[in-house]
Amino acid sequence: MKRIFSFCISVFAFALFFYNAPFPVMAESPQGGSSVWKISRNGNSIIIGGSVHILREEDYPLPKEFETAFEQSEALVLEADVEQMENENVKQFLLSKMFMNNGQTLESLLDSDTYEMLSATAGDFGIPIENLSNMKPSMLMMMLASLQMQALGFSQEGIDSHFLKKADSENKPFYFFETVEQQINMLVSMGEGYENEYVRYSLLDMENTEEYLTDIINDWKTGESATTEKLLKEMQEQWPLIYKTLIIDRNNEWIPQIEGLLDKGTTYYIIVGLAHIHGPDGLMRALKEHGCTIEQF
Repeated sequence: MKRIFSFCISVFAFALFFYNAPFPVMAESPQGGSSVWKISRNGNSIIIGGSVHILREEDYPLPKEFETAFEQSEALVLEADVEQMENENVKQFLLSKMFMNNGQTLESLLDSDTYEMLSATAGDFGIPIENLSNMKPSMLMMMLASLQMQALGFSQEGIDSHFLKKADSENKPFYFFETVEQQINMLVSMGEGYENEYVRYSLLDMENTEEYLTDIINDWKTGESATTEKLLKEMQEQWPLIYKTLIIDRNNEWIPQIEGLLDKGTTYYIIVGLAHIHGPDGLMRALKEHGCTIEQF
């Protein structure tokens, strides 16, 4: 299970508790690799870019193919509108989902060892566990993991936010596969029915965050997939329900939309989490099976 929880945060859904940071300019991609692909069929083409939604200052500037792809595109498509997290209605929606309202508490839901581990981790961030007593485990673990990633120098101001702002400033059309509310509902459901196991393994997972995120980012910069595919396999084997919810179900929703965009003859620039692209249930394999030609940018 190790590394799976934070992996979910880094490549599937935007972190809900991050701060913003400046976004530098582009740079050459190392080793000639790329996490941007041109998808072609019947004379039409679109571009798909793989995103790691959280990056460190040292990971900038972006590989230049991401900017080149934006320049060559006519419209932008993202997973969800990350800027909506500043919307008051969305904030209220998030708050309405964060807490248990059935009389349960973390102490009653978790066994004593897991509760003590959770209390110690929260204490490391200066948060008394008593202040979190009725927070849903999924939301609490998201918050703690986000705080940890902030401490490691990661920021939410990643690829998605950068290009969304750029499209807005240049009056380039932009669209989304999902709503922010859909993503929040997805995150809230993680670990339901097996909360104790979910919290315990998530806490153990946090011990390896920096090491494995460095490996994922190296994959992203060089266009490789070894680390991402390894972690996808671990998730599929050890957390099949989470894998189905975060990968299979969403990719199955997106593939018809992507094919519809491809058939329009407009060059769309689609940016999704890197883990949606690779692996046996990834977008690249599905699009290839549907008759598309795929070229690394």
